[in-house]
Amino acid sequence: MNMTTMKTLKSITLLAVFCTVFSISCSDEALGPVLRESSTFVPPVFENPSTTAPAIFTEENLGDVYEVLKWNKTDYGIQLSTNYIVEVDDNADFSSAKNLGTTTTNQLSVSVEAMNNAMLSLGLPAFEESTVNLRVRSTINGIESEPLYSSAISRTATTFQSSECGSFCTIGIIGDATKGGWDNDTDMRLADATKTDKETWTAILYLEGGKKVKFRASDGWDTNWGDTAFPEGTGTQNGPDIAIPTTGYYKVTFNSETGAYTFTPLTTPTFGSIGIIGSATTGGWDTDTDLTKDPTDAHVWTGTVTLVDGDAKFRADNDWANNWGAEGYPSGYGIGNGPNIPVKAGSYFVRINDATGEYSFMPANRSTPYAKLGIIGSATSGGWDSDTDLTVNASNPYLWSKIVTVTDGESKFRADDAWDVNWGASEFPGGIGAANGPNIPTKSGTYFVTFNTGTGEYYFLK
Repeated sequence: MNMTTMKTLKSITLLAVFCTVFSISCSDEALGPVLRESSTFVPPVFENPSTTAPAIFTEENLGDVYEVLKWNKTDYGIQLSTNYIVEVDDNADFSSAKNLGTTTTNQLSVSVEAMNNAMLSLGLPAFEESTVNLRVRSTINGIESEPLYSSAISRTATTFQSSECGSFCTIGIIGDATKGGWDNDTDMRLADATKTDKETWTAILYLEGGKKVKFRASDGWDTNWGDTAFPEGTGTQNGPDIAIPTTGYYKVTFNSETGAYTFTPLTTPTFGSIGIIGSATTGGWDTDTDLTKDPTDAHVWTGTVTLVDGDAKFRADNDWANNWGAEGYPSGYGIGNGPNIPVKAGSYFVRINDATGEYSFMPANRSTPYAKLGIIGSATSGGWDSDTDLTVNASNPYLWSKIVTVTDGESKFRADDAWDVNWGASEFPGGIGAANGPNIPTKSGTYFVTFNTGTGEYYFLK
């Protein structure tokens, strides 16, 4: 017997006692409505279809009504004031459900903006198609009762976000202390992998002592920061160059909202060997497959390996004292004693920098960096006739980027202004381009476009 039924029985018992004590004839009085056993309650049932055609959310339709959700009221056996909450979640068990709206009626009008915001709050990616589940949660107003739930329906939509970026989509370090000099930024990355914090940036890079650097946004000088303090300070707009006193690797952090920065010197030992090991390798977890040290950089190691589906890590000197792993594939930033890297079967040209932890698993035929990399297509200003060239990353010859304005249309990436080597895919805003793949369906906007010629990874960041 549940709590609600017990409360009802207590009320009836008290009424009987009252009638006996005061000699009131209650036998002819009709008792009020009595709540039935909870097992007889009928939960709400959606009147809307279980699925609908996928929707596309845009800046223009955010104010529109997405759908009016309707359901049959919960049947408690008697008329009660009922509270309804529509929940949304991408998990079937609604373990991280968000509240889409509350009402005491049996319908809820949901705007495009409300649905879009709920999907983004679940952590679903912007500008990508995702599917979520909806259900109605009902409770009795004013009475403690267990909630009842409707069966779930699903909805699919491509979400919209005015910007995935914080104040800026890209922050770089530039200066004669860097490999790119004063002409080419070394792009930083967001320190928070979940992108909740969109203002704190980080990078590990080699800097030359006796030279200088600055921070700047969007690969241009319109917004830049500098200061005289080292190893930490607060950069000001168009401030002085930051002097680097000692040559070496540094972990650099920068906050694009406050201008605060730090340069932390790193100890970067030189190892005798770096190998790849794991269930994905021929040696399993017992024997390393050694890589080859780059003749121009003692911290860069490369090699061609054949892998099967499984896990892998990098380690130094055939020992676990120094090892690197991460969850990213086909590229990422390994950390000391990090998780195993999930890899897929194939023949790869593998590259890792043991000082920065940056690694890539590239198709074996993509081992040579290209002199030029561009984006081309009907969505670009040059159409299908002329490439918009991207800029190579100063610290990694496989990484390219540029802020590009495109229109609705199609695009591809290609190397050296020719069709001999080109990449395409069917996903937008990001994916992994395949050699001679399909045209990328591109949406109008200004994006920070990134491309990795080794792995084929691309993204249009807005």
